[in-house]
Amino acid sequence: MKKGSDHQKGQLVPFTQSSETLYKKGMAVYQKGQFDKAIKYLGKAAELEPDEPMIPLQIAMIETELGEFQQSNERLKSIEAVDPTMTEVHYLMANNFAHLGLFQEAYRHVNVYLSEEPDGEFTEDAEDLLELLALEDEDGFDEEFEHDELIVHQEKAGKYLAEGKFEQAVELLESVVERFPDYWSAYNNLALAYFYQGETEQASAILTEVLHRNPGNLHALCNLAVFYHYEERTKELEELMDALERIRPFMVEHRFKLGATFALVGRHEQAYGWLKSLVKRGFEGDSGFYYWLSHSAWHSGHKDVAENAWKRVISDQPDKAGQEPWASSIFDNHEQLKSLYPEERMFLLFKELQVSTDILDEEPPDYYSGIELSYFEILQNPYIMDHPFNRAHEVAGELLKRYNINYKDHHGLFYMWFHIFYHAAKDRYAFKNVGALAAAVEYMWHKVRGTAKSQKEVAKSYGVSASALAKYRDEIASYLP
Repeated sequence: MKKGSDHQKGQLVPFTQSSETLYKKGMAVYQKGQFDKAIKYLGKAAELEPDEPMIPLQIAMIETELGEFQQSNERLKSIEAVDPTMTEVHYLMANNFAHLGLFQEAYRHVNVYLSEEPDGEFTEDAEDLLELLALEDEDGFDEEFEHDELIVHQEKAGKYLAEGKFEQAVELLESVVERFPDYWSAYNNLALAYFYQGETEQASAILTEVLHRNPGNLHALCNLAVFYHYEERTKELEELMDALERIRPFMVEHRFKLGATFALVGRHEQAYGWLKSLVKRGFEGDSGFYYWLSHSAWHSGHKDVAENAWKRVISDQPDKAGQEPWASSIFDNHEQLKSLYPEERMFLLFKELQVSTDILDEEPPDYYSGIELSYFEILQNPYIMDHPFNRAHEVAGELLKRYNINYKDHHGLFYMWFHIFYHAAKDRYAFKNVGALAAAVEYMWHKVRGTAKSQKEVAKSYGVSASALAKYRDEIASYLP
């Protein structure tokens, strides 16, 4: 099968002097077979000419020659989104899809190209490709249409992730990567599913594999930043984010991913720059895009943009009402909190505090004394005041390192802990071993959910012994809801 990357554009577009020089250097080393070096030169040229589609088109063709078919197609899709007149992307994408075994997608794109360019530069090659696909059809590929199943699985996995159904997402995505070992987006989503399920080592191992086999994969790097953020690995996060600040991606998908990641970790100025750049280019995102745009705009001083973006969020997801970036703190709503169960109040307070401060890292000496009165007023439990109150947050902080508090599926774990704490405080329970307490709570939570893990497995993840876990499990079990 012929590769589209065998074809090159003969003329140079009128770049700036520096970008033209880089382009020429890139093409020169490409002719010598130095593909990685060629991509570096062309990538730098693209940074200087971000609106010139010919440069990323050439990069995509080289990526095809390197066998990076999925990455090439992602780049080609971004080119098409920016300049729909670049009809050659359809032939090049068809070629990539054929290499990936996604024959129906290849068939669709090659026909689009032939219908729009009956006498185009790649017409002869496109007709050859169409004949090959017809042979595949005769061999029975139309009975399988593997790509249809792949797309359905990916969409379903994305829905599972959004709903916090991580076990289902893992099962689906494991089957996808087994059948399509170079489908990097599936690996990245699989890593997220494992991470939010609390299996951080497995998640990190998957990202390590992706970055080893596909160095510089931006989605993997951004997901790694997400992991560092939730695990509170501040130093590693800062180093990675500093490196990501130097990246200047061309593709729309990459700009969105980078902007959302910056917003998540609190680098709102950078987030706003990337997300706003997409708006200027006519990008129409989903509610997730406008959610991050609103938050980054608000926190970087662009009030009108934030309010307009939030209207788009609410129009698609009315249940997001009350989550505006300018929404008042729960500390201003004591009366409303009093109507909730104690564990719900403590959960909301903990969630608010861990989002708005760095208390889990710093724990200043006077911090807890400053909020004990708020707890006393809201929880109305005089026994809380006689306790090493900070232990409630220390144990919750250990759980937070392994479970994402923003996912509904994980709320029950935190509710369970705060329920235990609130009622055990009445008995003057000492809460001595934070790690063992956290391990015991997680173990019981899995047991209640029917997703039981062994005591040894859970204890190991918290750095405590199985016997310590068992000891504290027995001590706090009577306080279970």
